[in-house]
Amino acid sequence: MPQVISHAQGSPEWLQHRASHFNASDAPAMLGISPYKTRAELVREYATGIRPEPTPEQQRIFDRGHRIEALARPLAEEIIGEELAPLVLADGKYSASFAGLTIGMDVAWECKTFNAALREAIPMRIDGIPENGHQLPEHYRAQLEHQAMVSGCERILFTAARDLDDETIDEGRHCWYTPDPTMRARLVAGYQH
Repeated sequence: MPQVISHAQGSPEWLQHRASHFNASDAPAMLGISPYKTRAELVREYATGIRPEPTPEQQRIFDRGHRIEALARPLAEEIIGEELAPLVLADGKYSASFAGLTIGMDVAWECKTFNAALREAIPMRIDGIPENGHQLPEHYRAQLEHQAMVSGCERILFTAARDLDDETIDEGRHCWYTPDPTMRARLVAGYQH
């Protein structure tokens, strides 16, 4: 059973926790498939414990993503039919931050800022949420699989949305991701090397 980590994001305790665990957001870099960080950069961060401070532009992107996530949460809760708690969980050496997780930890939610790759991967649908999460770009799937591995959830609602202003988002696009044994095996093997 995973352990809930209650350290405030950005606190020294939270940073220490991240430095001592394999984190879902690092899974793409660990596999060498991240568009943002190389595996060598990640290995250096784990070896030294030093993570670069975000640039002002990166911080603006992170802040926008957090705002979109907060605005999209009610829609995700409506789709899932339950309240979602943002949580950080750890299971042994693995850790994951969740935009939302149901109380039974059987359904998780991940939210990303809409972009061209997600527009192509998640078609606009009016007849329900597609079960096509395995068509998402590989770096997103690595993070989702890591989250599923830590939480033991049965599926993850993936939302891609964009902000129209500071208080409104578009309707977003959604798909369901279910655990993938092949991706999980790649993750476990990758963390061992």
